[in-house]
Amino acid sequence: MQTLSRVNRQPLYQQVRQILLKTIQSGEWKPGEKIPIEPVLAQQVGVSIGTLRRAVETLVNDGILLRREGAGTFVRTYRDQGYWNAFQIFRNLDGQIRGSRGRLVTFEVTSDVDEKILSALHLSKGQEVIHIVRHWISIKTGTEEIVSIDESFLVKEKFSKFTLDYFLTHFRTGESFYEFFDREFNVVILSQKCAVHYECLDRERAAKLHVPEHFEALCTERLSLTFGYEPVEYRINRGRVDVTKVFFDLS
Repeated sequence: MQTLSRVNRQPLYQQVRQILLKTIQSGEWKPGEKIPIEPVLAQQVGVSIGTLRRAVETLVNDGILLRREGAGTFVRTYRDQGYWNAFQIFRNLDGQIRGSRGRLVTFEVTSDVDEKILSALHLSKGQEVIHIVRHWISIKTGTEEIVSIDESFLVKEKFSKFTLDYFLTHFRTGESFYEFFDREFNVVILSQKCAVHYECLDRERAAKLHVPEHFEALCTERLSLTFGYEPVEYRINRGRVDVTKVFFDLS
């Protein structure tokens, strides 16, 4: 754990907050682990318990730490969101969560990435990402009907052991990507930035995504953030316009 800087002009509790956050980001404290009790932490950092508590409270308010009454304070996990998929925004037209199964189409490590995506992920031109494309197939009709396309670009260094074989042997049927990231890579998605627009796929894009030309989609582009608002995934979902609604909870 880092120590306080004597020349830092930030408020003391903010300095302590940064020390605690970097301890989480480095993996010293992993998702789901209980952090040391406040008197011990205060002694380690060299501040009063009051200052330490204020720093911890900011991390609790930001959804990075979680207090459990009678048990202590823990590093938050994706499962602590309370939903099987906390960021599921695609629904059927009747508002029900879509019944579908995923089919892997593409898994590759590539540096051929749009500059907009690289910039959002804080990467430079030429840096590699893990690129995954999945089709979501309707299970309601019993046909091989594609209802949406899911495309993810992952910061490679955050998922160092993530290969196609690893995905095929460790990803569990029915779980979300973010449950998988949490369990296997200690990458917890805490929030997302999202934009929505209409898209009609041209021949080149349709061929790349393995869908018919002129596939009409309601497109959501999402930037997934982990501890410290660090971007780790750029995700593009394209849901067929005739069967898709997008729901946002703005509370």
